[in-house]
Amino acid sequence: MSLSCSLAATASAKTSVNETGFVPIGGIDQFVAIQGQDSRNPALLYVHGGPAEAQSPFLSEFQPWEQYFTVVTWDQRGSGKTFARNGTATPEVTLKQITLDTIDVAQYARRRLAKSNVVLVGQSWGCLPGMFAALRRPDIFAAYVGTGQPVCWDLSLEAREAFARTQMLAAGDTRALQALDAAQSLPPTDFKRINITNTWRWAPSDRRYLDSQRSFMGGSPDNAKGFAAQWIAGENFSGPKLWPDETAFDARKHTTFDLPVFVIQGKEDHIAGVEPAKAWLASVHAPAKAFVAIDGGHFACFTDPTEFMSAVRENTGPFIRK
Repeated sequence: MSLSCSLAATASAKTSVNETGFVPIGGIDQFVAIQGQDSRNPALLYVHGGPAEAQSPFLSEFQPWEQYFTVVTWDQRGSGKTFARNGTATPEVTLKQITLDTIDVAQYARRRLAKSNVVLVGQSWGCLPGMFAALRRPDIFAAYVGTGQPVCWDLSLEAREAFARTQMLAAGDTRALQALDAAQSLPPTDFKRINITNTWRWAPSDRRYLDSQRSFMGGSPDNAKGFAAQWIAGENFSGPKLWPDETAFDARKHTTFDLPVFVIQGKEDHIAGVEPAKAWLASVHAPAKAFVAIDGGHFACFTDPTEFMSAVRENTGPFIRK
């Protein structure tokens, strides 16, 4: 079933929006949600992280955003309800195709909501297709906003390891420190090295946010049933396919944008890192740009929605067209 065509918004009347369903995007049916308190508000497209960390089970996280924006989200190909619809026959699970899908969803949102442009927010992995969509089609986006903004895999891993070392030292965990030291000789893409920091890399607010995912999964991936099991299956399907794109990405190769660029990063983001994102943005040439540090970690856009929305509105507002 495609999205309902019953949107009754007018230029002068306040009308809430709550539409979910499947839309033909990039040659396959993809799950799209459009939600907001007032359809007269600007449109915002959220590109989820992961890869394949589909946000459809957690749409309530966007309620604080919906006071100011009509929020458009979608489960990317190979993830969430889109994966449940298309399964392992899902074609072209690549960064290039998901970038094209991002543009297609933005165009759909513009038509559906009668908006001239859309604020584009990428989170974590979502910053990759988000950035490339902004580079390809700056005319349809009011601005690009990165949060949990990665710069490159090596710098993100260095940020994780530096934070983990601090935590290990504070805990006096010599065994963990020895394991971390031993892993330094391994390549940055070696999972033995990556996994050393798994239990040490999250800010307290991130741990609380991730509790909602664990609850959705029944406590752990092994307990997942129904759609939760399909959600995890999408991650297992897409992760290996997108791993080469994720680890090869380097934002430092892309520093000229024809639209405003803003990075709103959690002060305790030890997944993507704060200083790498700040340094990258300093090198960016764009009509406008700003780096804003807010309370929280990698998921600060959800754990501190008030501060995040304040930063989004203040910075993107001048560039939103009716």
